[in-house]
Amino acid sequence: MFLTAEREVAEKVAYIADNVIELVYDLKPYGAIREMLVKKVRGGKAGYSVPFVIAEGYGVIIFDKTTTTTSAVEVVETGWCLDAAAGGLYKGLLHSVVGPMGAGKNWFIINTARALMERGRKVRYIDMAAGGLIYAESRGVPALRMEMNFEELLVTLYKLAREGYDAVFIRGLDLVRAMYGDESLYKVLKVLRKIAQMGPAVVVSLRDLEKFDMFFDVVIRVDKGVVQAVRAPGGKVGVDIPC
Repeated sequence: MFLTAEREVAEKVAYIADNVIELVYDLKPYGAIREMLVKKVRGGKAGYSVPFVIAEGYGVIIFDKTTTTTSAVEVVETGWCLDAAAGGLYKGLLHSVVGPMGAGKNWFIINTARALMERGRKVRYIDMAAGGLIYAESRGVPALRMEMNFEELLVTLYKLAREGYDAVFIRGLDLVRAMYGDESLYKVLKVLRKIAQMGPAVVVSLRDLEKFDMFFDVVIRVDKGVVQAVRAPGGKVGVDIPC
């Protein structure tokens, strides 16, 4: 039996229920944040949260371990410098391309996307800041301009994963972090890692990984035509590779 109630009522009778889940809806400037807080499980583990979104045509999408559809990481060779540096891209893992402003991060991810396309791979470039689309389009990379709305971003990424995309590249999360703080980036990276586990290689560009290093399975540092694998299952970690 399932019972629903507003928080004020539910708190008064929660001791009767075997399981208690609180649905949180927090509207932020960068979009709605929805979470399931597992507050009580009779005879089981409680005290954790699970993010979710509501998407037209899909209903409620819960980003927990049941969302994962892949059982193993797949290495995807790109045919250019990324292979020598990191061994390629890794489907099923969350990647970060790191470097200061002007280092060439956007140039690097767009050319990585192009290299994958030339090998018949299915890719998408998503820009959450101004200016990136023109470069992606000039290289013939399928691009999508998206407003700073995390719920829309997560729904879009979920659909791309379900459609079998090999890699998704995201630019602009630094701007969101600068405008709305570390909490905003923390919440989206938490879900991006689960989306990567659904199948695609998810690649985001960031200026630095301060406070967020633990989210990334693969870290690539870029600086004006030189790449270096800081963390990667394969490749030459710590070696500068011209690109």
